[in-house]
Amino acid sequence: MGSNPRGIVLLVRVEPENLIKLQRNVFLNNMLKAIGQVMEECVVVNVRSPYPVAVEELRARGLAATQVIGFGKNLLDVATKRTQPYEPVRLGDVAYLPAAEVEIIEYDNGRKKQLWQALQRMFLG
Repeated sequence: MGSNPRGIVLLVRVEPENLIKLQRNVFLNNMLKAIGQVMEECVVVNVRSPYPVAVEELRARGLAATQVIGFGKNLLDVATKRTQPYEPVRLGDVAYLPAAEVEIIEYDNGRKKQLWQALQRMFLG
């Protein structure tokens, strides 16, 4: 979902019926707006497998993934052992930011602050 002109991919792991709700999530939309993005220009990928997805797999499906935010655990294969939550890293030509699930961050002010600081480093720094 989304047009993806800037290569921003949001990885999530939710039940398919909750994917539409996620697109309308006020917190997620406000977070994107704060970094100068809108939901309609990001691609949301629902990782339905219990295993992480590879950046190459995303690109093979036509996604220009240059900046990836993972909302949940074990979502991106190259990041599972080399990343810490809320610490953006470069993985080759991809910037990756692992975070907790949107539903958890949304109601936790401490995690919101951590996410905001990480987003600033990744997008605005």
